[in-house]
Amino acid sequence: MNVQKSAAAVKRCAADPVNDPRLGAARKRLAESRGKEDAIEGLREIVANFLGSEEMGLFRVDQKAGSFQVCWSFGIDLDNYDLPRALGRDGLRRVLGGECHIDFSARDRSSATARAQAFIPIRVANQTIAILAILRLLPQKLAFDKGDMELFKLLSEEAAQPLFGGHSNPQTVRPGMNA
Repeated sequence: MNVQKSAAAVKRCAADPVNDPRLGAARKRLAESRGKEDAIEGLREIVANFLGSEEMGLFRVDQKAGSFQVCWSFGIDLDNYDLPRALGRDGLRRVLGGECHIDFSARDRSSATARAQAFIPIRVANQTIAILAILRLLPQKLAFDKGDMELFKLLSEEAAQPLFGGHSNPQTVRPGMNA
């Protein structure tokens, strides 16, 4: 087998959302989740293995009250992490409106309060019910490609059901309070 040809094919698949095997694997992992804990583990696997980060958090949203509840996190010091501040006013508005927000301005790995790299809205019936924050990327991951954007879209559209049962009425905790 020609290694150069094989590497080129893998690179082409990652940039081609139709042929990206990561999409099928992620979709299958979410769909086959057995309960909330398994769905959360599946989300962690997808972010770590396909998106290149081991620092992430899932925050439940109550748009009416303007509050967030930490549902789960991995590799984040939650005492030093403030989701609204990390997103900023414009970023928060965009994510709550259903757009992914990517920020590469804070690449400082030494800061516990460094801004997240990506925020993905988790949606049900055109409403953002949660936000997945993906923090610093692994050193070998320099940027997100078109395939990653398709993974963001898949998570946004399909993760709510296995994670929350598709419910859109979250129990909330005000920002700054312990979840």
